[in-house]
Amino acid sequence: MPQAQRPQPDALERITEALDALQCGASVVDRSGKMVFINRRLAKMYGRPREQMIGRHIAEMYSDEQVRQQLGRMLEHFDDEVEGEFIIERADGSHLPIATAARPLRDDGAGLDLRIVTMIDVTRLKEMSDEVNRLNDMVIAQALDLKRHSEVLEQKVRERTAELREANMASIYMLAVASEARDEDTGAHVRRLQRYAQAVAERMGLPATEAEEIGYSAILHDVGKIHVPDAVLKKPGKLTDTEREQMQRHTVIGEAIIADDAFFAMSRQIARHHHENWDGSGYPDGLTGDTIELPARIVHVVDVFDALVSPRVYKDPWPPDRAIDAIRHGAGTQFDPAVVEAFVALCKAGEIKRIADELA
Repeated sequence: MPQAQRPQPDALERITEALDALQCGASVVDRSGKMVFINRRLAKMYGRPREQMIGRHIAEMYSDEQVRQQLGRMLEHFDDEVEGEFIIERADGSHLPIATAARPLRDDGAGLDLRIVTMIDVTRLKEMSDEVNRLNDMVIAQALDLKRHSEVLEQKVRERTAELREANMASIYMLAVASEARDEDTGAHVRRLQRYAQAVAERMGLPATEAEEIGYSAILHDVGKIHVPDAVLKKPGKLTDTEREQMQRHTVIGEAIIADDAFFAMSRQIARHHHENWDGSGYPDGLTGDTIELPARIVHVVDVFDALVSPRVYKDPWPPDRAIDAIRHGAGTQFDPAVVEAFVALCKAGEIKRIADELA
């Protein structure tokens, strides 16, 4: 087995800071199976201090020999992206069922030979980490207090606010990558949607800050698919009624996964309502017209367009012109006509193609 390279401290530090901001359990494991990092949420799920876990082999966390052997077989596929169900053996001996996804970190010249593993407690989907939200509230409260007491501290307020936003953005990107870990296009789809949605919002005359918020809030639109079975998500043929219901549930689950925090309010709206149709034929709530939040209406258009022009297990990519015609045809039924008008104008101006080429 090849010797794991020693990662550059700065690269690993950035990754672990992002993982600590996640609402799900996460760890970094080296090729030998040693746990290099454990975030706060995962330590809580194990019921152990993470200082006692870091540096130990993952198999040492389990008393069952069959489970140890299974972990050994998993390590033999260290470079593969995998997802499935597993268990956590807690310090008190009880078992916690989890949904887990694992992917190797790309080297990118940073000397990383590591694997990120994310874990979500499937017995209590709504249970998220209170630690990050409490920290966020504390930072905001401190920042506001400093602003009230002295203008001299105004710069510190801005610095704290920037740190908070950076931490939240790290959470968004890491959770989005975890949710799309089974997709070869991981990260590219959500980044295109971010840029497309922001461009459409700006074209519709929204303020720059609001357009930017719509863009980054769109990143988590499909985070609920982390709980859609692989057999359904990658099925090349037509879905059964039961499978379609499982797929549609990703909107409700996505809303539940995203932190109930003011920063993520728009992300929660988009996750739940980006499949609502203008004429009321969408899901999960059958909303119509302006009762659907504008950010969700914008994401609906750009999400469908990107899906049409991208390869899927059940279809080849469409030419952009054909996809644009389909979007235009859906105005007034599937889509908000005003959003379609703005999107088509961007296509004619070459802006959508420019964004796609830039992110290719």
